Amino acid sequence: MFFMGQLMKIMSLVGQSIIKKLDKMTMDPYECQKNLLLSVLEENKDTVYGKEHGFSEIHSIEEYQKRIPIGEYDHFAPYIERMVKGEDNVLVKEHIQHYNKTSGTLGVPKYIPLSQKQISICGKYHALQANAVISKNIGYGWNMGKGINLMEGTAIVLESGATYGCASSVAVKGGPFKNISSIIYTSPIEAKQPKPGVVTRYIHARFALSEKNVTYVVATFSSIILELFMYIMNNHEMLVRDIENGTIDAGVDLPQDVRESLMKKIKPDPKRAAELKEAFSQGFDTPWAKRVWKKLQYMYSAGGANFAPYTEKLRNNIMGPEVKVFYLGVSASEGFFSTVCRMDDPASVLTPDGCFMEFLDVDDENAKCVTMDKLEEGKSYELIITSFGGLYRYNMHDVLTVKGFHNKTPLIEFRNRAGFAANIRGEKTSEAAVRNAVFETAKIMGLDVADFSIYPDSDAEPPTYVMFMELNREPENLDKAKIRDTLQEQLILSNHGLAKHFGEGHLAPVRLILLQKETYMLYRDVMIMKGASASQLKPLNVVRNEFQRKFLFALDESREKNILPGKR
Repeated sequence: MFFMGQLMKIMSLVGQSIIKKLDKMTMDPYECQKNLLLSVLEENKDTVYGKEHGFSEIHSIEEYQKRIPIGEYDHFAPYIERMVKGEDNVLVKEHIQHYNKTSGTLGVPKYIPLSQKQISICGKYHALQANAVISKNIGYGWNMGKGINLMEGTAIVLESGATYGCASSVAVKGGPFKNISSIIYTSPIEAKQPKPGVVTRYIHARFALSEKNVTYVVATFSSIILELFMYIMNNHEMLVRDIENGTIDAGVDLPQDVRESLMKKIKPDPKRAAELKEAFSQGFDTPWAKRVWKKLQYMYSAGGANFAPYTEKLRNNIMGPEVKVFYLGVSASEGFFSTVCRMDDPASVLTPDGCFMEFLDVDDENAKCVTMDKLEEGKSYELIITSFGGLYRYNMHDVLTVKGFHNKTPLIEFRNRAGFAANIRGEKTSEAAVRNAVFETAKIMGLDVADFSIYPDSDAEPPTYVMFMELNREPENLDKAKIRDTLQEQLILSNHGLAKHFGEGHLAPVRLILLQKETYMLYRDVMIMKGASASQLKPLNVVRNEFQRKFLFALDESREKNILPGKR
């Protein structure tokens, strides 16, 4: 651990120099962004796409915006297909060695070119700058223990020789700590690079509990951390028994070769089991993670309004106020956009060297793209990027809200995906409005909501919103009809335009379906078995495709638990 402490101190010093450079860039973000764009165009002017669009003749941001249309994935797909087959100089001069796997609304796989430049930028901010910020806030003690790292992913090799997999597969396989990951992380390789279809929840939980000196938890999304901790709560007796006896419970669904591989890495640990029994004997009514891991200091995951409820539940019910939060900032398979400068603050500063970024005011239908130096506090913008991997003026459909400024560069927070969760009758109900309605209902009714989904049922007559809700615990004398009525009231308060549609019968009253416990955990398992990466699965808050719809309706617990219009 002395070696790790010294290494982390060196990384922190490097991170401090990155912070100084970021401070300088944020004093003049326009100049930095202009130079970045022009360098990208110069480097790629002789590519197929560069020649077709006259990159060599573009010398300003304004010319670039006039010449290059805003596009989506379908526009770039024919070019990417050529690259995947091994052709170079198509979108970018660089030979792309990895394609990030991501899915659109209908689950159609995308191949997002990942450049070495983007990999370097992610490492610079996620590893080095983050290390400096964390060390400044909580000291170096956090790196004297292990981390529970829930990032995982695998990749396949394409005919071009490049690899194809989720973005986290690159970090897991080739991150800065790849040679010492077993020293600094609790989870073994069977969880970090799982075989296709293997659900790793037990592996992460069992090895995390076995380790006494855990100082932090990291995952792409806080919902993933919450799910693991809920799994531990619901299965702590089995997990402790396995740790005590050096076994893997027969009821755990693992391929035989994975089970045998794991068994070589475990041995009976009655001392740790006794510590865990004592910690769990106090129950789960108050935050319990610090009883299990006394050195736990912070969690590290993406911020934004859509993950705030999961983070809040972790802090209030599981980790406690002593455990700090370091947010990841905003990034995606397509690019790196912002980094966090302070602990416990989800607002992150746009990185002028992350990629070239443009912004569209979501409240102005006639808005023109502006650069980051033109953004206004309190407003929300749709993000358009030019990536190092060859996506030129690519519409991310991510909405960012400006929360303030760091020097002259905006501090932003991810709000939601562009578009509406429901727009059956022109009511334009946003994902944020639905989320607010659900959690206000939970507060009013005293509900412990595990997760929720909305489905705009336009085939019903009249059409309506179907709200799926899973509760961790059902309170005594649960009034399901009252929940539905409160939920509809809160939807109207979150989107005043709904009052007319409900009042005049354009929309039928909300239909509420209470789901069986662990429904959303099962959904994640099914998606993983279908080939999705556990690290990339976001909460299913909006039903966007037929598979999701069929899954949720199929797991409706019973007709009696469906609160239909007029039924009490």
